[in-house]
Amino acid sequence: MLIDGVFKSLDPILKTWLNPSDRDPVAYYDKLESAQRVDHIWQDLRSIDAKSSGLLTHISVMFVVLGFLASEVDNIFLQVVLTLEFIAYIFSAMVLLRCLDMTGPPLKDLPDNHTEIRQLQAAEALLRKAVYVRVLRLVYVLTVLLIPIVGIKLLVN
Repeated sequence: MLIDGVFKSLDPILKTWLNPSDRDPVAYYDKLESAQRVDHIWQDLRSIDAKSSGLLTHISVMFVVLGFLASEVDNIFLQVVLTLEFIAYIFSAMVLLRCLDMTGPPLKDLPDNHTEIRQLQAAEALLRKAVYVRVLRLVYVLTVLLIPIVGIKLLVN
């Protein structure tokens, strides 16, 4: 119940911040399905789930790397930089966990109308896609930034 409340309060913020699409989500997926006769909503949800799992694995490895680097640094500047990067990775992981909730909206909240259910599913898929893409870009930047940090650490120590 608490998790449902967190998602209900987090989703409007993510939708506003990420703006997953300015077009009708159902029209987007209906157009894809008419071309290939595949339910692209569920295909996208499965794909995003798998990709998010891989990115979370990368983030976990980066936690270990940052922890190892931070334990051997005496320079206060590098400690602050590594701590900030660690916090950014934690934020990325927390937001990315939103992409792994494959059940979508709780079943008790689903409307009876098939069209409305499809609208909810399509909007959910586009939101997760937007979350994944933004977090992927952030993690890429954080990982690239770690290269000069390791170089500086080697020069300082």
